[in-house]
Amino acid sequence: MKIVITGRDFSACGQGIELLKKAGHQVTDYSEKAFGMGTDEQEIIRAVDDADAVIVGLEPYSEAVLEKCGNLKMISRRGIGYDNIDIEACGKRGIAVTRTAGVVEGAVAEQVMAYILYFSRRIDRQDQDMQNHIWRRVMMMGAKNHVLGLVGFGGIGKEIAKRAVPFGMKVIYFCRHPKPEWEKEYGVQYMALEELLSVSDFISVNVPLTEDTKGMFDKVRFIQMKSGSYFINIARAGVVREGDLRDSLVNGHLAGAAIDVYEKEPCTDSVLFNLDQVVLTP
Repeated sequence: MKIVITGRDFSACGQGIELLKKAGHQVTDYSEKAFGMGTDEQEIIRAVDDADAVIVGLEPYSEAVLEKCGNLKMISRRGIGYDNIDIEACGKRGIAVTRTAGVVEGAVAEQVMAYILYFSRRIDRQDQDMQNHIWRRVMMMGAKNHVLGLVGFGGIGKEIAKRAVPFGMKVIYFCRHPKPEWEKEYGVQYMALEELLSVSDFISVNVPLTEDTKGMFDKVRFIQMKSGSYFINIARAGVVREGDLRDSLVNGHLAGAAIDVYEKEPCTDSVLFNLDQVVLTP
């Protein structure tokens, strides 16, 4: 079987490539070419060509791409979300689509906790003072006793809760299909979205990008958020109207934001650049 890898940085997992080769597959690795959301479809078509299977990241696999890759039988998404893959078109062509559920949720949850600790402790500022020979002790709010609102409570939301509750945070969540048993299992409380936004000190967005969630966080939603709160997006850029987020940060309604996803990746420009209260990670 001919397998092409377009998922970014997959070559860092050398063991995975070796396992495929030992199983007798022909492997072509393009993972160092930084394919992503903004990759031109023609470039993807040239890379995939007559492959039987492809291991992908967030680069687009539209109907137009699938039409030109007529030998394709399987798309393996290196991650959880699959909004970059035309599932309906795959179904028509008998192309199987898989994803790596259960693999990345813990790492993403750690990233969210890192953002929360960054904003609640600001070790970077304290270190900067010390490096400049300034002794300035500051009282920081910390994470304990503060409210974390999780918008979306799938695998990632649950992993975040498992880490935030031991920090003494009150964790509340909103999702389409809440289950009462989760309150005891994860130490969380369900809340309607508007109420959750109004009482949370930190908001973490963990929803898939769908027609229902596209532009979900706009000017209205940011106004509903608690004054002085922090916004975290590790879901998809399309869930947020970044211009409205910038406005809420500049006018001081929101105290800060942490963003790990962008409309086009790699991202070298954003309306959120050059804001001191914003943390951007690739």
